[in-house]
Amino acid sequence: MKLAISYPEWQGCGENPAVYFGALKVIERIFNDEDFVHVDVPIEEMLEVTKGVFGLNSIAPRFQRTIHDLRQRNPSTILMVGGTCGAEIAPVGYLNEKYDGDLAVVWLDAHGDLNTPESSTSGHFHGMALRTLLGEGPEEYTSFLGRQLTPQQVFLAGTRELDLPEQAFIEKSAISVTLSEDFATPKMLTDRISAAGFKNGYVHLDLDVFNPNSFSNSLMPTRGGPSVAEVQLLIQALAKSLNVVGFSVVEYCEHRKDDSIKTLTELIDNCGVASEGGVEPTRPCQFPDTT
Repeated sequence: MKLAISYPEWQGCGENPAVYFGALKVIERIFNDEDFVHVDVPIEEMLEVTKGVFGLNSIAPRFQRTIHDLRQRNPSTILMVGGTCGAEIAPVGYLNEKYDGDLAVVWLDAHGDLNTPESSTSGHFHGMALRTLLGEGPEEYTSFLGRQLTPQQVFLAGTRELDLPEQAFIEKSAISVTLSEDFATPKMLTDRISAAGFKNGYVHLDLDVFNPNSFSNSLMPTRGGPSVAEVQLLIQALAKSLNVVGFSVVEYCEHRKDDSIKTLTELIDNCGVASEGGVEPTRPCQFPDTT
């Protein structure tokens, strides 16, 4: 069973709910009339720093309820539209349990999201999401994960803005990193995943992975990076080589009125991620290579 999830959480990035409204806009476009589960998120809320994490009092209970609900529903495939990267903990954590660790997590993101409450300078949880999935994060999250990720399951791609503690962790843990210039040859990544022995995959798409010249309506546009066309080719290659059981889109933020939402909708349509039965490559790339 495939499950579509709306998880417009904004509290993980501070006091600006822009990604909440961005997520709702994406949800409206890609879910259409499809049934989906909506995770309730208040638009206004008093937030505070707890144990080094801003808004922990809001985001942790929501995660706990969501992962419990996923276990009850028991989907085999998940499509999620989220507010911030912090929304990933429930779907990735659940699928890693379900597939007993046979899950390659491809993190398409300009940032590593590998900080801890101790290393983060902002305290914003969206910068700690992947590290939490790896077992180093607030206990309000890690203690609810039935199975934590291992570094061997993580494949960073398009990552180009890292804090020093994140860089040190990547080097120490030998986490795979695909550079932006390597998106044009996706076989490099798919071969790496295949050699690691994974059959199932989860694709995390933070929209700041895109080169802002190609797509700029993300929460944190970051200089450089692959074009929309290159990202689409990579996702299609992953869908051909893996059983993609999860796909997410996070951190859409409308800084300006342009064709970004149309571009994103076409990307998702072309990759088949919203189609019934899971994630399958469909149409060929149609975007100009704008770098």
